[in-house]
Amino acid sequence: MARTASEQRETADQFLARMESQCFQIDRYRWQVRSTQGRILSEDEAAREWIERYAADFGRDRLSPNED
Repeated sequence: MARTASEQRETADQFLARMESQCFQIDRYRWQVRSTQGRILSEDEAAREWIERYAADFGRDRLSPNED
């Protein structure tokens, strides 16, 4: 079933919640890399890596790509 344009738009609250969730996942990724690989990433480095690897799929299913 196709969604109308208004149904596809994200509210400001939904956008904020998604951004907060992504920030949490990036921070979690940063610490996960440190504990599993021994690499110490800055916040910016972790954000860049996480975005390259997971951001495209993050909004689709709202599940954390780091939860395996």
